[in-house]
Amino acid sequence: LDIGYIGPVIESRSFKSDIEHTEGPIPSETEGMIVSLFSIGAIFTSFPVISSYFIDEWGRKISIMVGSGIFILGSAIQATANGDTQLLVGRFVAGMSIGLLSSVIVL
Repeated sequence: LDIGYIGPVIESRSFKSDIEHTEGPIPSETEGMIVSLFSIGAIFTSFPVISSYFIDEWGRKISIMVGSGIFILGSAIQATANGDTQLLVGRFVAGMSIGLLSSVIVL
């Protein structure tokens, strides 16, 4: 899901000028970090030790609400980002919510 929309965003002119403060191409290392930190956050919270804590201690319903709140927080961090660091933190936080929610919500 995330890979589908982050690619065009990274290539947009406004993203390059507002976040990267450049008019040229974004370095591949930076682009890779922007894309991959979302997945790394998801992997982090989907570990059984972390996700089972939320499910066992807080229950399914509250865990879903916590995961949704974490996603809103990550989205807000990304939306207000004016540089690389803040954007990367927001991507990691939003990814953490997806890892938790993927573990809690049964398909």
